[in-house]
Amino acid sequence: MLIEVSDLSVSYGGLELVRDVSFSLHSGDVLAIVGESGSGKTTVIRAILGCLPHEGRVSGGKVLFEGEDVLAYTPAKWRHLYGTKAAMIFQDSGSMLNPIQRVESQFVEYIREHSPMTKQEAAKAAEAMLKKMHLPNPENVMKSYPFELSGGMRQRVGVAMAMFFEPRLLLADEPTSALDVTTQAQVVKEMLEICRKDKTTIIIVTHNIGVAAYMSEQLIVMREGQIVEAGKTDTIISQPRSAYTKELLKAVPQVGGERYVS
Repeated sequence: MLIEVSDLSVSYGGLELVRDVSFSLHSGDVLAIVGESGSGKTTVIRAILGCLPHEGRVSGGKVLFEGEDVLAYTPAKWRHLYGTKAAMIFQDSGSMLNPIQRVESQFVEYIREHSPMTKQEAAKAAEAMLKKMHLPNPENVMKSYPFELSGGMRQRVGVAMAMFFEPRLLLADEPTSALDVTTQAQVVKEMLEICRKDKTTIIIVTHNIGVAAYMSEQLIVMREGQIVEAGKTDTIISQPRSAYTKELLKAVPQVGGERYVS
């Protein structure tokens, strides 16, 4: 088992907003957590990676990664884990890039923070990773400032950085919601290609149950900080038990009378 989350609860300012979340994943598994805004899905993955906002506290439960309790980690152990064995892709990873530094400078600095590579080695490896994300003219992207790139290109850079060290666990927080539909499909496909090759375990948070259906084998539906339904994605989509899940499925747009969620 790669990761085991048991009865995870999270509080903000003493108010418990996530309660008793449990799941376990093997290497290569893909889990989607869906629900409306404020359902607690992002809080769950932030707790797993130890990056809750200032007032956020894990108030109960355990998170075991490769058999170790990460909730007991020191800041030094968190830094070692983050970026190498585990990584996170945010809703708009491009917005996290420094706008006054070229992509190459930031990507190389990130690589050298976690490896003994020289600047030249890191630059070559970074460019190769951008090629894997199917970025056109990766050498030009490396020389660009973030604001010179489209939203889709910036997101691809963020994904490339997160996946550079072939993390065993990838946490993705609405990684495509800021993109147009065509670019969403491309980025999701590219993420899955790389993750399947590296046998990366993915936990993706999304409000889009269609994206969840395409990417995941396992599905968790959350509402008001609790799990309302969990199981195999195909089963939940074809035979939803929860009224809330049924409402989410009804919200998926129809094309020609057919709803595309599988």
